[in-house]
Amino acid sequence: MEAVKSLSGVYGTLRRKNLKQYLLLAGCVFFSVLLITSLAVMIQSNTVQTILPEGGDSRKQMYAVFALAIVGCGIFTTYASSLFFRSKSRESGILMALGTTKRRLGGLLLGDVALIALVSTLGGLLLATPLAAGLWQIFRLLVVDTAEMAFSISGSGYLWGIAFSVFCLAMLFLMALRFVRRSNIIDVVNEQRKSEPIRDVKSWYGWCGIALMLAGGFGGYFLPTFCVRVLKVFPPFWGGAVYGLAVIGLYMLLVYVVVHGFGRKNYYKNIITHSMMKFQGRQTVRNMCVIAMLTAGAYFALFYLPMLTAGSLYTVSQYEKDYSFHMRADEDMPGRDEITEMAAGDGIAVLNYNEAAVLTLATDGYDRDFADDGSYINEYNELIAEENFLSESDFRRLSGQELDVAPGGYAIIRSAGDTDSVYSYITELTLLTHPVTMEALPPAYQESVVYPQLYHWFVLDDGDYAALARGLTDDWRERYVQFDVDDVDGSYPFAKRLQNELIDRSKYSAVFENYDRMEKRAANLKGEEYRGDVAPELQVDYSQRDSSDFYRYWKYTPKIRVIEKNDMLRNSAVYLMIFAFVAIVCFAAILVIAYTRCMTIALNNRQVYDDLAHLGANRAYLYRSVRQQISKVFAVPVTIGTVAIFALFTLIMFGNSGAIEPGELLGLGIDVGLIAAISLLVWGVYRFTLKKVCRALGI
Repeated sequence: MEAVKSLSGVYGTLRRKNLKQYLLLAGCVFFSVLLITSLAVMIQSNTVQTILPEGGDSRKQMYAVFALAIVGCGIFTTYASSLFFRSKSRESGILMALGTTKRRLGGLLLGDVALIALVSTLGGLLLATPLAAGLWQIFRLLVVDTAEMAFSISGSGYLWGIAFSVFCLAMLFLMALRFVRRSNIIDVVNEQRKSEPIRDVKSWYGWCGIALMLAGGFGGYFLPTFCVRVLKVFPPFWGGAVYGLAVIGLYMLLVYVVVHGFGRKNYYKNIITHSMMKFQGRQTVRNMCVIAMLTAGAYFALFYLPMLTAGSLYTVSQYEKDYSFHMRADEDMPGRDEITEMAAGDGIAVLNYNEAAVLTLATDGYDRDFADDGSYINEYNELIAEENFLSESDFRRLSGQELDVAPGGYAIIRSAGDTDSVYSYITELTLLTHPVTMEALPPAYQESVVYPQLYHWFVLDDGDYAALARGLTDDWRERYVQFDVDDVDGSYPFAKRLQNELIDRSKYSAVFENYDRMEKRAANLKGEEYRGDVAPELQVDYSQRDSSDFYRYWKYTPKIRVIEKNDMLRNSAVYLMIFAFVAIVCFAAILVIAYTRCMTIALNNRQVYDDLAHLGANRAYLYRSVRQQISKVFAVPVTIGTVAIFALFTLIMFGNSGAIEPGELLGLGIDVGLIAAISLLVWGVYRFTLKKVCRALGI
């Protein structure tokens, strides 16, 4: 019994000496459980579930970044645990050398691990709701505060937190058991001295890695387009695997950097530094790969929101009128007097009211699709799509622009940032068809005009418009209304009332933005079901009118400046909270992994630095050697991940329209600012780590 007390006393003394590592592990587990649980509570709240409806793209993106957060936290806690057990190796070896059995040592260690895990996970679970509620209120105060942004709690969010807590417990116990069951004392004592040498590579290895990264990135992105436009075949199912070349290239580049640095110029001057990196190379390269990929994932979460909102805000800023909407003529839409009276009830005055009659006509074009065998189909169809047409006189009255369309011609209405390449497929129309009488008019493209609120509509000569309007039934006609108000920012209550009124009176208009009766006609002639009628993801539900997907994808969504600005901020606040959490998790994992690896390199090379000091190396030389190794672990993977994801976002923006539009350019500018801020944070942690390593080595 006395021996047990003595062992407990020795173990307690060693524990107090190693208290910082206990606190680090407890803090990492607590932090991870807290973030995952609070994020899950937010995701499962009624507000988020309403704004991001089931089956929509927004919810899929939300769950994708949530999965990224779980992966980041999993890596985060795993590396923190590995650092903890590595720090325990020396004291465990001492106890085993003194005769402590593995069973007794395992009992003590598992007791510590159980206490850390239980306290940390319970603390994270208990504080998750206060954290989520506090952040929610901060976003309401700083971003947007509406009745729809009320915070609510869903018990299902805690299931994710409990599941992640179970993972942490299981992972810690498995790592503890693996640690205790080592074959002999020497393995335990020398845990911190294990070398992981990496073989030498030639100079071409780095350039080949860069080439593979470029091939994987550009190849993966452009392969579907190349298959469709050049090879005229359906993209292969393995197309996504091309991105794997980028991962292989990343590994090769990092191996080269670890072995040779950034060139041979000062190789022999820094040969000791390079040699120490090589002897710890395999695990260092793996860590740097994980850091680079997590950096790309973290910036993906951060970049998404600026790119989403900047483009939308730019589009809204280009609107000529505060309010505009269009509805089918066979529905009972409110007129000028009713709208004026409705606005007056909220103390709002209607200004510059205008209406126009719109024709919906069939256009010709090419049906581009794939056959069952993957071959490309490009068939001409006289009735391929329905489009909206205005008369030139109505367009002049609505826009205040001069436009004279020649008989037999047509003009296209576009946004300010669009290029002609965006319209290449609709500048080649050769046939306009009356959908009732089936009479046809062969038109000729004349020009494009800028008026964002009527984006993608067409303008006809007055005579051609009148001819095509004869015999057209109300289900193929629409009314377009636009007006201003005297107090835009104060008109939100009126705007919501008007929007709800339009929705409530719409009997035939609950359709997706790409719903097309010409496509439906073609499908019915083939005996097929039209996807717009049966596909769940293409259905519009009026009960989801407050969701972001409804406003984004309803074909007849009114363009109301105050709603788009306010609700965009509301929806963006939800995205911002979720994506910010994911970025925090990923960057926390990055910093812990980098810190862990640097401390491991320091511990493993302590004897080498002692020997160098005894051989006459001064402090400046030793400091430079340490700095070169640590800066490589931090700077190289973070820089590669940052450059790669920024290049990918820029490529996506350019690929969407063949040019980077003003709104996208604004988003990229915001992204550059985020990169600068995060880089400053990483630099601060790098400096902190450098000081810790130097202190551990006595430099």
